Amino acid sequence: MIILVSDTGNWRVNFTRLFFFYIFLNSLKQPIMKNKIILLILSLITLAQVNANAQAWSKESKVLSLGIGASNFYHLDDRYAPGLGNLGGYHSPYSGQFNLQMEFGVHPYVGLGFTTGFGGTGPLNYGSNGELNMPIGFLVNFHFYQLIDDKSSKNLHADKLDIYGGLSVGSGFALTFYNNEDLRVVPLAWGGMHAGIRWYFAPKVALNAEFGFGKSIANLGFSFKL
Repeated sequence: MIILVSDTGNWRVNFTRLFFFYIFLNSLKQPIMKNKIILLILSLITLAQVNANAQAWSKESKVLSLGIGASNFYHLDDRYAPGLGNLGGYHSPYSGQFNLQMEFGVHPYVGLGFTTGFGGTGPLNYGSNGELNMPIGFLVNFHFYQLIDDKSSKNLHADKLDIYGGLSVGSGFALTFYNNEDLRVVPLAWGGMHAGIRWYFAPKVALNAEFGFGKSIANLGFSFKL
């Protein structure tokens, strides 16, 4: 059966093989056996088409992403910034991050999910000996490359390539080590736009890159389909 149906997507070759095999089936004298063989072939064709049309993103997708990079969170603290009325002060240092992100398909082109992780900074030049932080937030992504592929008559390799844009918003906290002071817990706030790309070099494993501001100034890592 392997020689009859291929997952390469070359339907002309498959059709030719099936045509000659159909001639062979007509030569069989047992109708029951012939019908069983035909049903088996049709099942294999359907399975091959499903495999050939697999997409990098769909409504059923569940994608876990792990990465490292740089982020930029607002620290709601007047320790460094002068008071801004009743709002207090803030500062927004860049920090290195380990990021964990989970995204669930809710539409053929839209995913919702959450993001978290941990990171921090080294000594800064305005009175800090560094910090450890833990952000947590929510995200929405629009997988526009899948939409382009669905509307195109060309093969854009959307089975391996997923390009998307999105928004994220969140909060969290930072454990900040100020000079000559005890440990201080500082609330975080962040939000912004990002763009990303996933390249599936294996059926369920992809290289992932994101760029933007907020949770992802730059983030590189791997994505896994669950």
